[in-house]
Formats: sequence, C-alpha cells, structure tokens
Amino acid sequence: MAASLLVPKSFGPRDAPDWFLAWGRSSGDPALTLALQSGASLGPGGIALLAAGIAHRARSGLATSLTRAASSDDAFRHLQRIDFFDCLGVELPEAFERHEERGRFVSLQRILDLKTARELADRTAGVLEIQSPTTSPSLLRMTRFVFEELGANVVQHSGAPETGFGLAQLCPSSRRIQLAFADAGVGFLASLQRNLEWQGRVESQVEALQLCLSLRVSGAELGRKNMGFGLFQLQTFADQLGGDLWIASGDALLHRRTTVGRERANVFSTIPAWAGSWICLDAPVG
Repeated sequence: MAASLLVPKSFGPRDAPDWFLAWGRSSGDPALTLALQSGASLGPGGIALLAAGIAHRARSGLATSLTRAASSDDAFRHLQRIDFFDCLGVELPEAFERHEERGRFVSLQRILDLKTARELADRTAGVLEIQSPTTSPSLLRMTRFVFEELGANVVQHSGAPETGFGLAQLCPSSRRIQLAFADAGVGFLASLQRNLEWQGRVESQVEALQLCLSLRVSGAELGRKNMGFGLFQLQTFADQLGGDLWIASGDALLHRRTTVGRERANVFSTIPAWAGSWICLDAPVG
C-alpha cells in the first residue's frame, strides 16, 4: 500500500521545517502519494521543495503520485500550467488542456546546465515584468541576476542538478515577491569540503551556511573563480528589500529577518535534515 503525505495547505517558507520532518519519514517509501488539501495554496518555496523531493525519488526509482481535494482547483491548475507533472513524471489524476505560456507563467525545468540557468532567469524576469508592470526596472534586473547566480550554484555545487529547480512569483495585490530554489544534492557543508581550502575546517551545517553567505567563500574547487558571490548578492538583495530569507542545508536552517529594532539578524535553528539545499526569499517590493 502506498504511503500518503499531506501537502501543507498554504505551503510557504514557514511550513518548511514541518515538511522536512514529514518528508523524512515518507520519502523512502517505494510508492508515495502526495495529497493536496481543500483550499490549498502553493508558493514558489513549497513548489521548489516538492519538485526537488520528487526528482530525488525518481532518481532512486521510486514512484510518486498525487491526489487532490475537490476544492484545491487553484493550486492544482497552477501546477499543471507550469508543467509540474510532465517535468517530474507524476501521473495526472485527470486530463488537462494546457495553454501556451504567453508571458503568464514559466514552465518548471530542471537546472541541468548554465545555459538553462541563464534562459530560466531571462524568462522569469520577463514574466515578473508582465505580472507587475509598475515594478522598478532595477528590481527586476537584480532579481534576474540573483536568479541566474542561484541557478548556477545548483549546477556547479549541488552534485545533483537534475534535482534542482528555481521559481519566482510577484503578486501585484500584496506587492510581494517570492523567489525559491531547492535541490536534493550534497548541501552546503559537503560542497565547501570539496574545496581544498576548506577541507577539515568546517564542521557543521550552521558554520557552512555562515561561510557561504560571505563574499568570495565558495564550494568551488581550488583555483576556480568564486561562485559564492550569488549567495552574498541574495543576502544583500534581501536586506535592501527588508525581506525574510530562509536557507536550509542538512539539519540547519538560517532565517534572516528584520528585528524589532529594525536591524538585520540571522537566526539559526536545528531542523529535521533535508538532503540538499533550499533557499527562499519573501519580500515586499514597495
């Protein structure tokens, strides 16, 4: 009998720790059914985690299916529109006639190489501009730059780019942007330890997260150009917008936020281990 796992009703970044726990208990089952709840709402942070987890299971030869409540139409249709099921090989519970993107959404795509990372960043920035025409060009340029850099990190550092996905969404009504990446690769600690400069010097996921947010600290092999610049720029972008930034790797979660005193601070917590990395920015855009 297939195991069943309930997808959080409003699957956003704050649901991630509970999801890591539930996923860890079920992800190794030979057959797993994900269940969309009534009134479900899925943001980029949640969709990226779902995609990375399903891709990891597929790589291990494990099947994943999906069921849905009758009133989960909006979330289900959104997954269909972005080619979530086709991309991940998940069987659809019903037929669906997909319409062309036409600037309204970006199809889900595995970030297998740098060319894909660049093209995905271009398409995402174009869709964000259509979603919110009044958004400043400088914000869109920065979003596009950070998006490509994070995609490049998946390709060059995760060790499993076939499990790597990135998404972004700009909501005109709330004036908020959410950008997320997830993969089921080696995570930040193992990536840093592949760099001869850091071998034996980094002992925990928390320390690895701190280092990876520092300018010019990278998991790239010694002698290669630094690729940690993207994470540093992501942190800078989050600070400029006053947004919340979550980064998870292994059993560590970083939450960068604005304190009551309006200062930026990192809060670290121990979480149920996620095999890979997850990044989510949720911020106001004015």
